[in-house]
Amino acid sequence: MPAQPKETLETILTSLGFPATVEEHKLEEGVLLDVKTDDAGRLIGRQGQTLSDLQYITNRLLFSRTPPRPR
Repeated sequence: MPAQPKETLETILTSLGFPATVEEHKLEEGVLLDVKTDDAGRLIGRQGQTLSDLQYITNRLLFSRTPPRPR
């Protein structure tokens, strides 16, 4: 079964205790996941480090399941 970016990110956020909604937008060069939450500052982290780490983990999970998946 192919990896689902939106569902993967929602699962991670739920596991971390972030109440958030995720919108998926298909682009020519890949997929854009738009996260909406009331606790954006905590999700972004200091200098964007938490958000960067979340993006890295999500990409690693998706590529481990289906390598040709767009970023």
